[in-house]
Amino acid sequence: MKKLIDILPPPTTPFNCGDQLQWEYFINRLGTKVPSDYRQFINTYGTGGIDKFLWILNPFVKDENVNFLKRKEEICTAYLQSKLAFPQYFEHEVFPSTGGILPWGYTDNGDELYWLTFGNPDEWTIVVYTSRSSEYFHYPIIMTEFLYQIIMKEIVCDSFPDDFPFPNKKTEFFSFNVH
Repeated sequence: MKKLIDILPPPTTPFNCGDQLQWEYFINRLGTKVPSDYRQFINTYGTGGIDKFLWILNPFVKDENVNFLKRKEEICTAYLQSKLAFPQYFEHEVFPSTGGILPWGYTDNGDELYWLTFGNPDEWTIVVYTSRSSEYFHYPIIMTEFLYQIIMKEIVCDSFPDDFPFPNKKTEFFSFNVH
């Protein structure tokens, strides 16, 4: 997380971070613990996205575009419909199935970012499904390391456009507050 903070300064006042009671309520509704780096990310950055392109779902915001539980249902329903129609292209099960995918973010291009829920939540790795095909990419790293490596261009996700993150501009976290 420290490496990410060094290259992606968090907002001075993050919005919708949640307190201990809200985290417990969210985890109970979701039915599983979430990776600790995700929790640290939300507590540090709050609601928002990277370069106004990659949006992180937040359990404590009412805006249905970035509300974790609301978007999770929409994303998983759409994925399951695609899997029914084209099972050869959509091989993953969906959480709460063992090892199912669980969404944590999306891009303006409609790409979806998931955790692959094998084992302990702190060991969940990243799967990105591209919106322009049934192709997906697996990254055997945790969420904050994935974000760090994407920003630093240590890894390139073929699903993301070449100009993300912006090549000649400091990557920024776009923070916003929605009641």
